[in-house]
Amino acid sequence: MQNRIEKERAFHNEAFSTGIRKPLDAYYSIFGNIRNDFKKRLDGFAEGNTVLECGCGLNSYANELDAMVKTLAGIDISDEAVRQSIANAEKAGLRNCKFKTMNAEKLDFPATHFDLIFGVGIIHHLDLPVFYEEARRVLKKSGRMLFMEPLGYNPFINIYRYLTPKLRTPDEHPLKRKDLLQLSGFFKYCKISYYHFFTLLAIPFRKTRVFNPMLRVLNGLDQFFFRYIPGFKYLAWYVIIEAGAPE
Repeated sequence: MQNRIEKERAFHNEAFSTGIRKPLDAYYSIFGNIRNDFKKRLDGFAEGNTVLECGCGLNSYANELDAMVKTLAGIDISDEAVRQSIANAEKAGLRNCKFKTMNAEKLDFPATHFDLIFGVGIIHHLDLPVFYEEARRVLKKSGRMLFMEPLGYNPFINIYRYLTPKLRTPDEHPLKRKDLLQLSGFFKYCKISYYHFFTLLAIPFRKTRVFNPMLRVLNGLDQFFFRYIPGFKYLAWYVIIEAGAPE
């Protein structure tokens, strides 16, 4: 296990230092809907509460949450990411946010400490049963877990993953159905929301006038198919995971 953790740390230290994943930004241009939905839930769960951000990286929500949380602890496996997060927080004058290098599978926090644990694109790098157990341990009984994560079934995304192995670690694993079903063994409440299949068609038009109206139509088509066509939701590129009431 330690070898896997060290490989993850080394990869992300290099990625945060060199910006190797910057070309992926073009693909995330379609993420307006999912980001808005995620942020609405995040704000609601975070306000006035003790919060843990897993995988704070360089795109931490600390700047947006600092004024509303009681405290925010940001952790990342990458020393470089934490160094830059601390520097950014000091520059922005954040008061309620602290950052630390830490393995999310072995959280250095007391039991029933957090009202909310959240992150973006992080838990598909983890040993999920180990992380779920740790998350359950440090969450309060009324606490929530909120994550935005990739699924592993979309054939077009999987082709891209196959063609660009250097943009990801060998041990990361976009979530499968079993990973989602495992949640119910650790949390009484689980809700999964699905995003992005047809919206991938809008990516080539992201710099044109038709992009936004096209994206609205395709988002609507996605949600119709995810809701009414059995099994189609698992072809989504990303999901929002909401879980709570640790058993």
